[in-house]
Amino acid sequence: MVNKKISRRAEEYLEVIYSLKSRGEKPGVRKIARILGVKPSSVVDYLRRLCREGYIIYRPGGEIELTEKGLEIARDIRRKHEIIREFLIRIGVPPDIADEDACYIEHGVHPETLEKIIEFLKKDSKCL
Repeated sequence: MVNKKISRRAEEYLEVIYSLKSRGEKPGVRKIARILGVKPSSVVDYLRRLCREGYIIYRPGGEIELTEKGLEIARDIRRKHEIIREFLIRIGVPPDIADEDACYIEHGVHPETLEKIIEFLKKDSKCL
């Protein structure tokens, strides 16, 4: 797991870009704005910031690419999301709520807590 401390907002942007690219979609400003519920101008400002910080490659009107640094963080966030979502579903939370809650929890979960969740999921799988 990546242990770099970046803001929750930066993680959200990187995760959205990663998710769109993983589905074969182009992560455009308007699409990112719609998903995150912000104005396109706010997206442009934040993309510029992520670019300056070395997480993405961004040229206005062009393709948005994750750098190796950004990709590593995005994959880590996605993995946390999937682990937490699976845990919540296994304890009886409906999938749509589990997905929503995982979005919230993934950004603040302590690495030790995540490891305990992984251990629980492994043990729980053995009982099936």
